[in-house]
Amino acid sequence: MTNATQDVKIVVADDHPVALIAIADTLGAMPGFTVAARAESGAELIEALDRTPCDLIVTDFTMQHENDHEDGLRLVGRLRRLYPRTPIVVFTMLTNGGILHQLCQLGVAGLVGKDEQIGVLAQVCQRALTEKQTVLSPRIDERLAQSGATADDFRRTHPLSPRELEVVRLFTIGLTVTEIAKHLNRSVTTVATQKRAAMRKLHLESNADLIRYATEHGFS
Repeated sequence: MTNATQDVKIVVADDHPVALIAIADTLGAMPGFTVAARAESGAELIEALDRTPCDLIVTDFTMQHENDHEDGLRLVGRLRRLYPRTPIVVFTMLTNGGILHQLCQLGVAGLVGKDEQIGVLAQVCQRALTEKQTVLSPRIDERLAQSGATADDFRRTHPLSPRELEVVRLFTIGLTVTEIAKHLNRSVTTVATQKRAAMRKLHLESNADLIRYATEHGFS
């Protein structure tokens, strides 16, 4: 991990221009921190990282530009594979405990709620550079505690696999099965099967029921 007292170069990604400016300005004003690049989608983030060495990645979880742009668990998983030594802090509106647990399991360095003061993000970024465990903001810590202390606790009450969770999340934000298949690089048949499996496990009968359930449980 990079020493927080050194010049820390950050790449920031968020699809909301105002949020992107606020995050970049806040982090860039911290002593020893420099925002080296900004991105407004998962695809732009990957491109920025290809050309800009950095010490810390700060990214939104859901960035909806074009359907083939990566976001969510797929994006974080790819970042972890491509840049295993670079800490990742995720800034998100997610409330779903299962997806938050998956992010922890993927090895992100920090998780921060978008409903928290932006100063909390700065604090988590500083800690994420030196601490070995995932640094949780107060709101994220609370949400994980409410969903169950461990991933096993969550699976006992919400038995969806990581792939099913991601399909449900993307369906909830408005993508069709065909669009989800393209987004995740899976076949339409596979995505349809995973969607049906999720509905069966959750005892839901219609798309409206699935959207309602996912919205109530913070999948989006």
